[in-house]
Amino acid sequence: METDSKTNLLKEASDRPQVYSSPAIIARRQRILEETRKIISEQGISALSMNEVGLRAGVAKRTLYNAFQTRERMIATAIQEYFDEFVGHIHFTNASGTMMHNLERMISVVQRNRQIRNYIKAIMSLYFSPDADSDIWLAMHSMATRPNLKWLKILQSKKQLQPWVHVERLAEDAVRIEYAIINDWALGRFPDDEIVVRLITSYLTFILGATRGPARKEIEELLKRIDAEGVVALPEPKSLKGIKVA
Repeated sequence: METDSKTNLLKEASDRPQVYSSPAIIARRQRILEETRKIISEQGISALSMNEVGLRAGVAKRTLYNAFQTRERMIATAIQEYFDEFVGHIHFTNASGTMMHNLERMISVVQRNRQIRNYIKAIMSLYFSPDADSDIWLAMHSMATRPNLKWLKILQSKKQLQPWVHVERLAEDAVRIEYAIINDWALGRFPDDEIVVRLITSYLTFILGATRGPARKEIEELLKRIDAEGVVALPEPKSLKGIKVA
């Protein structure tokens, strides 16, 4: 499938640091991706050029093409690797593959997003653009789909999803809801202090309709607590250390 092929290409780009033996080459690659993210935050994606990235990172444009093949794949790699690095620094208190683990991830990401609003605004505008490059769109979509899918597949194995649910489609549609709400926040359509509760309640309300048994009961009980207590009903991620904001 075309999607699988593109996913593999992006994975290959992400895996490249592991085969580099030179610390200088690894540092150069990190510098390129950091400058890419800074330009996105400062100017938006449409203004980003290989020339400017090369100048700011101190490398030749040919080096950028050798490493990433295209401008779009460079941007996709910068977005995806930053997300993966950030999530890798979250100190989770709940087990992987659980609802609460997934909520910890979402809340931590929102806390980070509030510090880099311009960057989030830029990449969300691209995600929802009809002209979005497929490599960039896929990187953004797949990085949030994976944790959703892990939890939902566990529920499926326990027969706690409705029999008519297509689990991969459900995981992908949950991401569309997440990103739509984050995009509205980035555009200033509701205040910062509403984003966490708004995101989590919308996400859980959507998933609720696909669940049954203990999973449905767990979601219903948490939604009731959120309605009564607000954000204090949600897990509070530990502080993140050792990760750059952008």
